[in-house]
Amino acid sequence: MFFTPSAFNAFKSSAIKTVDVNESTNQVKIEFNNGKSYLYSNVADETLYALTLGNVKSLGKWFNESLVKNADAFQLA
Repeated sequence: MFFTPSAFNAFKSSAIKTVDVNESTNQVKIEFNNGKSYLYSNVADETLYALTLGNVKSLGKWFNESLVKNADAFQLA
């Protein structure tokens, strides 16, 4: 089951509209402000915990370092 981490509400991002996390399957869904959505799989536990526990200072930096470089992506829309 996907959920939106409460820590996400503290972020303002010029590119990312929503973030949904599924900790049981290690997946993250990202919807960008341009309307495109992606599903990221094989996301490391540490990456998920950093976001859900509020240990991320910059959502863009977290996305680029943790998802773009280290997870499998599939475009949804």
